Amino acid sequence: MANNPAGEPPSVEVTKSRPNAQGRGYPRGFDLALEPIEAAAKRAAELFVSIERGLESRPVAPATTRSALQDRFAGTLGENGVGLLSVLDEFERLILPDCMMTPHPLYLGLVNSSPLPGAALADLLISALNNNGGAFHQSPAMTACEEEVVRLFLNLFGFPASSDGMMLPGGSFANLQALVLARSRAFPDGELRRPRVYTSDAAHFSVSRAAYIAGIPEAGIVAIPTRGRGEMIPEILAERIRQDRREGAIPVAAIATAGTTGTGAIDPLAAIAGICSQEQVWFHVDACYGGAGILSEALRPRLGGIERADSIAVDPHKWFFIPVTAALLLTREREGARRAFATKAGSYIPGDGVLDAWQRGMPTTRRSSGLAVWMGLRAHGLATIREAVERDIALIRLLETLLEAHGFRILEGGELSICCARFEPAGRSAAEIDALQARITSEVVASGTAWFSTVIHAGRTWLRFNLVNLHTREEHIHRLADLVDRTARAISLR
Repeated sequence: MANNPAGEPPSVEVTKSRPNAQGRGYPRGFDLALEPIEAAAKRAAELFVSIERGLESRPVAPATTRSALQDRFAGTLGENGVGLLSVLDEFERLILPDCMMTPHPLYLGLVNSSPLPGAALADLLISALNNNGGAFHQSPAMTACEEEVVRLFLNLFGFPASSDGMMLPGGSFANLQALVLARSRAFPDGELRRPRVYTSDAAHFSVSRAAYIAGIPEAGIVAIPTRGRGEMIPEILAERIRQDRREGAIPVAAIATAGTTGTGAIDPLAAIAGICSQEQVWFHVDACYGGAGILSEALRPRLGGIERADSIAVDPHKWFFIPVTAALLLTREREGARRAFATKAGSYIPGDGVLDAWQRGMPTTRRSSGLAVWMGLRAHGLATIREAVERDIALIRLLETLLEAHGFRILEGGELSICCARFEPAGRSAAEIDALQARITSEVVASGTAWFSTVIHAGRTWLRFNLVNLHTREEHIHRLADLVDRTARAISLR
């Protein structure tokens, strides 16, 4: 079904509920034998293939309005269902045309990646088995797969084999759990006394939010100034820690960023590691986006110092091309987690003497997303991801070159797969130029041809292009640069 640019909801033909095949009388419950599992699985596979093979045949972003979509699905849920085959048909007609095509080669958006097919297929099997990854006895094989994933990532980031790690539902949760561990070490009696957590003023908003949830009052969350594309200034960090100590505050943790989501800045990790070691402050690295740079031989030195961290958050669902949500927290040792999350509850839960995930982290029930990471890597290998990471970086540098040739101003110093650019026609005020960037973005996105965003950096609005995509090629980048240039010039003449 073609996309409906006018935003009018298509007519929804509600299929009548099926009669109870078990007859009248006392309900005997759900009967899997009566479900057309084979036909539905075949149909779902056909839809999967049509999505994978038809990425460029669909608009990147649909034009249907929020209210039209709400009207479309109003009243569709109730006592009776329509059946597996009908609901798959409705997915194709009513949902798929108005989905964001994140895997599209011209989606350069919010660090959302195109998933590896092996990992996407794993999600179906994870859901079918519905193992609870919180305890080994509830997810034995899947837990073993997750442990192998953790071993791989510990090795990638230079952590000792005795270190720990676990999958969590998103980088925000990984940052939060790391801060809980840091708080537990700083205040083993549980009584917070003027705590301080340090991050940069360019860090992701989830970092300060996580600190607040972890019990750090707003006045105790310190934003350290940045320079360049948004790199923390370590000298200011060191002085602020010393100043806070002199004034009776207790430094808890410093959070560095390996790849800010706004501009792709990498904090000076080695310098910050040295400060944290000297000052006995927990050193956490938010590598949710840029952590995949560790795979690149050229980029790996820029992450030097990350191996000295007390904890690292990395999102395989970003630049490792795993479906959302699959975040990973790596920590240097397990004993701190045992202390931080110890509980006497759950005595009915069997165990084998090994610390389960529910005993060393926040979640009790966990989706076994480690299997999606394992299957993605097992099917396609690290080499596939490494090549994609390096290609994304090269293509973004090409985009910078092409836009600069068109007269755009490029934010210098790009290292990861983010390009920031501004179209700055003469005779316009800074505020007018800021508004122009937003109009360029809105018009391109509305066309359905490409998707990117804007970002505020150094008080000004920039076009922001972020590539974490397996499918983008050089011809797509040339097409994008020409489209952005044509759109910008047409808008500036109005």
